[in-house]
Amino acid sequence: MKLWRRSRPFWGGLFIVAAGLELLSIPLALDALPVAVMFATVGAGYLIALTLIIAGMLVWLQPGQRLFLGLIAVLLSLASFVYSNLGGFLLGMILGLLGGMLAIAWTPDSPPAGRLDTVTVRSALAAARAVGRRCRRLVAPPRRTRTETDPVPADTGSPAKLREPAR
Repeated sequence: MKLWRRSRPFWGGLFIVAAGLELLSIPLALDALPVAVMFATVGAGYLIALTLIIAGMLVWLQPGQRLFLGLIAVLLSLASFVYSNLGGFLLGMILGLLGGMLAIAWTPDSPPAGRLDTVTVRSALAAARAVGRRCRRLVAPPRRTRTETDPVPADTGSPAKLREPAR
């Protein structure tokens, strides 16, 4: 279990799920479901809470999508301030913001080999040398320009040569 927790943003997902459950518990405790059918704002509170719960579980199940899901959790937590009793009396909003930020900030223990975002001085110099070699091969030798000592081509601008021969 400990290995599973370390291989994904466990605490970020837990705080996101807790935020969704907290936002969902207040309207359910107040028996607001009949009101949710009549007013859209209460329905939006339910939708935000359920989406936060789903996002928190997806953070656990798909850690590769943690940036997108963490951003969704942060945005929904901010929207819960307006649509769900000041963000579940600020507790749900703070839990959602904390969970979303933890999910965004989480990184795997060992970075995969060949990542593009890990650049060292040695790898940058090697890449610059390789690009330089390729460019030198692609560049053709410079064209020789005509000088005054070169012979002038014979009668290339004559309009008589452009006419069609008579049949």
